[in-house]
Amino acid sequence: MMLSHHDPYQDIGRRITGQIGALAEALPHCALTQIVQGIDDIRCLARDHGFAAVETLASRLESAVAAGGHRAAILTYLDAMSDAAGAPGPMPAAAQEAWLASVAMRLGH
Repeated sequence: MMLSHHDPYQDIGRRITGQIGALAEALPHCALTQIVQGIDDIRCLARDHGFAAVETLASRLESAVAAGGHRAAILTYLDAMSDAAGAPGPMPAAAQEAWLASVAMRLGH
């Protein structure tokens, strides 16, 4: 019987994805301060574990929320953060840039 390979990076990725999912579900009945706190928690977790794309998206999302971001825009960011957290390993800088550009496109910026 083979033991499944245990990948801490993917474990953290799943934790981040779980937090993003919980925040997305809570959005409709969440106070702005709770949303910001949730995003900040995700950003710190991402930063501490090398999920740079998630961290960057989270800090941009924090700015968007502070600027009065609409819930649709928040969901677009959360979606992208979730996708980025599901990546199999740390992303090269060029891939991160492409990721961030795709979010900007989705938001129409």
